[in-house]
Formats: sequence, structure tokens, C-alpha cells
Amino acid sequence: MEGSVQPGSIVVGIDTSTCSMTALDWAADYAHATHAPVHLVHGFSHDRPDLVFNMGAEPDKLYAAGERVLTRGRNRVLLKDARLAITTAHPDGYPAAALVRASAHARLVVIGSHGDSMLHISSLGETAHQVAAHARCPVAVIRKESDSAYGRITAGVDRSAHSRKALAWAFAEAERTQADLQVVHVWQPDDAKDPGLGSVDWKSYMATARSQIEASIADQQRQHPGVKVLTDLVDGNPTRVLVDKSHESDLVVVGARGIGGFEGLTLGRVAVDLLSHATSPVLIMH
Repeated sequence: MEGSVQPGSIVVGIDTSTCSMTALDWAADYAHATHAPVHLVHGFSHDRPDLVFNMGAEPDKLYAAGERVLTRGRNRVLLKDARLAITTAHPDGYPAAALVRASAHARLVVIGSHGDSMLHISSLGETAHQVAAHARCPVAVIRKESDSAYGRITAGVDRSAHSRKALAWAFAEAERTQADLQVVHVWQPDDAKDPGLGSVDWKSYMATARSQIEASIADQQRQHPGVKVLTDLVDGNPTRVLVDKSHESDLVVVGARGIGGFEGLTLGRVAVDLLSHATSPVLIMH
């Protein structure tokens, strides 16, 4: 059963994994703070251990197990705030497809970096990857160790439209949580394609980039005057720098793609690498 999504809901993909429960707790905290309704989604996964080894794989048993997952999830959210409105969905198909459909009406989709799949050898689960790439709203991907409290949000920025939206979201969230905001722009001049400013030395590029980024920050600062901002322009590998920043951040916010890549690309290389290796929650802005 697909279930209906109240507009502005926090949509959460859940299963029985530890990572999923961490994501559910993160989403419940966010819903409690923002008074948003919650929509829980539990979908079918073809590589669950009980299916692979033919243990309890009958449809009725699978459906009953899924209903128990949703009931436990609902109760866990209500322990955080009994006043929250909660709806559920138990689709027959893969969870990624259901979560992407629900994202059309959601304020935010929250999902663990890995679920019940046996394929934990990968650094990012396939469902998380697909949802982060195709959702129509922001997506927060949570790892099971995401329990930091540094009082800092990091926003990775460039000159793309996705980046400007990510910066706006990060400012609003920093204001809501009273966190400091660290705005980071990283350029690796040895890439095959430069960032669109022509062949320039680092000093000239940095001056131009700082001017553009500070203009974007100033626009957001006028709307969120209480946010303390630190701007950091770095010559280096974007993924490595942002992963390092994740070690001292409660959240890293980036656009789904930057100014590179090709037309039609839904998730850029930096976003994918960050989702795979950051230690903090990562929010992808579409």
C-alpha cells in the first residue's frame, strides 16, 4: 500500500538496520523541531538475507514483517513527540522508487546510507544513491555513527544554481539550530576542465571566486543576520576537503551537482563521493 503524503512531510525510508534507526531518530528530531508531519516508507528489497537464503520469504510473512517495521518506526517517532502526525506506506516495489515518488510532496527525505541489503561492502547503499540522485526535494543521508554535536554546519559551494539553493538551505538551518555556518569553496586547478573562469593562476581565481561567493553570502546574511559565517576558499581536492570538514560538522550541505559534468547528470562526482565517505549527515539539494 503506497499511502498518501501530507504536503511538507518529512519522508523517511526505514527498515530493520541500525543505520535506518539512526536516520529515523534524526528525522524525528527534525520533525519535532519544525512541527512537520512524518511519512514512513518501508519497501521491498530483493537482496534481503531472508530472501536470498529462502527463509520466511512467503508474501504474507514478508508483508507482516514490513508492517511490524512500520509500527516500530511509528512508535519510535511518537516517543520523540506524541503530537506529530504520522502516515505510512508499504509499497510492493523497491523502496527507492516509492521514496522518489513521495519526494514530490515532501519537505525533506531522510534515509540511512545503508539498509538491510547484504551488499554492505559498498560505501553507499543503492537505495540511498538512487534517492539522492532522483528525489525532487532535499535529501538527507545519515550514517549510523552520525551523532555529532559540533554546533557547525558546512556548506560546499560553487557558482551553480544547485549551490545557491544549498547555501540558502544551510543559512536557514544554521539560523534555526543556532549553529555556525562554514562556507567552503574548493578548486582543483589540475582538473581536465577548469571552473569556467579560463586559465588563470590560483591568486587571480581566488580573488574572483571570493568576490562571487561573498556576494551570495551577503544576500543570505541580510535574510539571516544572526548567523555567524566563516568563509574558506581552498586549493585542493573538493571531496577530500569536504570529507575532512565533515569530521567537525553536524551536517554538510551541497548541491546535487556543480558546474561540471554533462547535461542531464542528476548527481555530480563530488556529491557521490561525499555521500560515500563523509562521517556527518549529508544533505543533497536539488
